[in-house]
Amino acid sequence: MIGWHVSPCSCIFEVQEFKEVQFKPVGSARMEAVFFCHGMPGSKADATLLRKANPNVDIVAIDLLAYAPEDADVALANALHSKAIAADKGGVVLAGFSIGAMAAIKIAAKRPDIVSRLILISPAAPLSMGNFLPDMAGKPVFKLAKSHPKLLRLLTVFQGLMTRWSPERTAGALFRNCGAPERALFEDPDFQNGLNQAFVECFLRRPDAYLAFINAYVTDWSETIDLVQCPVELWHGTNDTWSPPEMSHALAKRFGEKATLRMVEQAEHYSTMNQVTL
Repeated sequence: MIGWHVSPCSCIFEVQEFKEVQFKPVGSARMEAVFFCHGMPGSKADATLLRKANPNVDIVAIDLLAYAPEDADVALANALHSKAIAADKGGVVLAGFSIGAMAAIKIAAKRPDIVSRLILISPAAPLSMGNFLPDMAGKPVFKLAKSHPKLLRLLTVFQGLMTRWSPERTAGALFRNCGAPERALFEDPDFQNGLNQAFVECFLRRPDAYLAFINAYVTDWSETIDLVQCPVELWHGTNDTWSPPEMSHALAKRFGEKATLRMVEQAEHYSTMNQVTL
């Protein structure tokens, strides 16, 4: 998984070495909605915090678990169809959270003709781009995916049993070491429900789809980054332990002048979404 945080006193600062990019407002004629790729474990409900931070934006959450990782562009095409938006018009704004950033990057790389802006929130960069794994809260899961996939499947079965017994206890086990702002999110019933839905979807209803994305993530997919043509905006909390902040720094460097990096001071994984402005 990949984590979260935000407090009313959090402040955002931009890393100046990357070029500031001006975007059309979401309300423009060519930008009917923002399409959102959720994390893993995750579900369409991951978009809850982003919707609360941007109440006037139509955010369409894509059900990634309904598709294989290599078919993420099909997921977007079907989401566009559901909103009656023609793909050939272009101007599609695509957001990816956590491991969902991998899906968003792959879609943008495969469909540069329609994706005009890419927003990556607490993104999980390819493990091949740095020595990130020792600092990741999800290190045990990713190490199993790389070296012992059968044991990872057994772990997922166990997480499914825990979730069937109590989704709340599953959440507590995964986030026991998070900071105060992240724990504060548990006071939000909508956020609690979103987490429960993520665990049920990934560990009980569709574990094979969840494992497919985890296994795809631990491969080297870094070359896909070089195929992205649109402007990229990265948002990352300085205290994120699920996706270390160094991941966004590495991605920004790889994207080059297309990238704008926005660091959210003291924020963690999920809580960073509270500060994202679409």
